[in-house]
Amino acid sequence: MVESNLLAGKRVQSLIKTLGIVWSNKAARFGISVMLFYIVLAVVGPVILPYNYRTNPAMALQPPKLWPPIYWFGTDNVGEPVLVDIVNGAPFIIEISFLAGLYTTLIGLVVGLISGYFGGIVDSIIMLFNDALLTIPSLLITVIVAVMVHTTNPLILAGVLSITGWTGLARSVRSQVLASKEYPYIEVSKVLGLKWSYVLYKEILPTIVPYVWINLILNMEGSLYAAVGLYYLGLLPFDPTNWGYMISNALSLGAAYGSSAIWYFFFPTLFVVLFMVGLIELAYGIDEVINPRLRR
Repeated sequence: MVESNLLAGKRVQSLIKTLGIVWSNKAARFGISVMLFYIVLAVVGPVILPYNYRTNPAMALQPPKLWPPIYWFGTDNVGEPVLVDIVNGAPFIIEISFLAGLYTTLIGLVVGLISGYFGGIVDSIIMLFNDALLTIPSLLITVIVAVMVHTTNPLILAGVLSITGWTGLARSVRSQVLASKEYPYIEVSKVLGLKWSYVLYKEILPTIVPYVWINLILNMEGSLYAAVGLYYLGLLPFDPTNWGYMISNALSLGAAYGSSAIWYFFFPTLFVVLFMVGLIELAYGIDEVINPRLRR
């Protein structure tokens, strides 16, 4: 009992130390700050500014106003404050980017570990399937499946977005596993008769965890881009608070009303870009922390 408590304490200390090192990096600190902002926005925002669909044609496409604060971002085409639309669309953006990024990373990680560790016919079959998926445009597959499923359920839609995104990670993980298998301690583990699951989880996986974290963050960024794109193209059910739909609607209105729709377009685009930049900077910062060459 005492030993387990000491081990847990050491793990906590190690985690705190790692977080401190990551926070000391400017790029990672910026990315973490952006992510915290969006999480607070998604959790607290809809409580403070609930979405009440009240059309007011007289207030349609108004520019930003200092007072009242609800009109800081102007209004949309039906007179609803753009700020309210953005705040109530934030939870979906956070959920879909995290879930789809998580699905993609887990699939790529598991496939890469199994393919690299077992090799032989297992590796050949998995890589043949992997390469076949790489030859098919991922956007085409995503669009077709999204239209067929036609849902806004984050759990299901995240699965749709992760159908083909895992292939690159799987090949990279496989390469690292193949290299790790040559290490002496891996050979000793096999000689001792340890289970393959134990070797993968305890010996090989810890050596590629930092790389997996970076890919998770980048997969979140790619998933966000794909989800916003599907709404922009009108391939998913109508949702006036979705940032992709807002951008698409603003561009359509801009063709008819000119510069009156500029603010309706600007703010959801800004929030999408800021979220993506935050994820990229976070991934780059973590890469700097774990890569000595980048630190120099």
